[in-house]
Amino acid sequence: MAHNLEITNGKASFAYAGRPGWHGLGQAIPPGMEDSETVSELAGLNRTVALVPLYTMVGGEPVAVPEKFATVYADTGFVLGVVGTRYTVVQNVTAFRAIDRWVVDGRVKYETAGALDEGRKVFILVRIGEDFTIAGTDPVTPYALVTNSHDGSSGLGVKLVSTRVVCQNTLNVSLREKGERIGIRHTASAEANIESAAQALGLVSRQQAEMMQRFQQLAQMNAGQTLVEQVVELVAPDPAKVEVSLTERQRTRAIRRHDSFMTLLQHAQELPTIVSAGGLDNRWGLFNATTEWMEWVDPTKSTQILERRMVGSLEGTVSDARQRVYDLIAAV
Repeated sequence: MAHNLEITNGKASFAYAGRPGWHGLGQAIPPGMEDSETVSELAGLNRTVALVPLYTMVGGEPVAVPEKFATVYADTGFVLGVVGTRYTVVQNVTAFRAIDRWVVDGRVKYETAGALDEGRKVFILVRIGEDFTIAGTDPVTPYALVTNSHDGSSGLGVKLVSTRVVCQNTLNVSLREKGERIGIRHTASAEANIESAAQALGLVSRQQAEMMQRFQQLAQMNAGQTLVEQVVELVAPDPAKVEVSLTERQRTRAIRRHDSFMTLLQHAQELPTIVSAGGLDNRWGLFNATTEWMEWVDPTKSTQILERRMVGSLEGTVSDARQRVYDLIAAV
């Protein structure tokens, strides 16, 4: 179950505006009903989380665990996590109320909302303003992603992203996107800090607009053969030019990667994603072609399953490599 959505009584804890996610689950938000009360109810996020003392069994008798509590659903007692004495539950409805203050100007609308991992993690995605267009044809939709957890694994988070979050995997992708994230700990001051995050959103939004301007600048800059060769050397170098010694298996793997990347670059002009980025001759197109290969084409990836591959491609070494490619293309 790659989506990892919470399923309660056969119903997925997920609500969406417009189109559903790839999994086809969840409840549609009726047009004109994009308010927090409706969205939270449709997404199953209006349940209350409570703190209860944590016990363990010693010699057949219950013994309280010092300074430890369990977070549970108040209606069922289902245990979500174990936390310490400083932890304060931030209810989902509290996060929704903060978002409502962003929605009042009419430029912010709820896009998706849901619960993952049996309710331990929650996400709320709102669409901000209008799409950006890079290279004249490449649209980027700005969203604000609010995340919350009830298992003690993380606090409340607010971040601007461009990935439509519909499941666990796309949530991971959004959290890996470059950009500032406003984090709020689960303490007594958490609720007041949510309002501060709402105020800071305007600043972060401007930062995203500036980032889109940098992307547009890349689309207007020539890539050049030297830069292409530098990208190849960074991403999938020719093993014949590598100075370090390689085992036969490493050499075979490197040859496969190099040949695959070079083939994609040769045919990049035929790819719709590269065409929309203005072609391979500009740096934005080169960046998109490179990340297209790293995320979806690299023949050494272990799985072809779409959602699992998406997560693997944007975590760990691949995510770091993508950032290095951007730094190279943007700095040269």
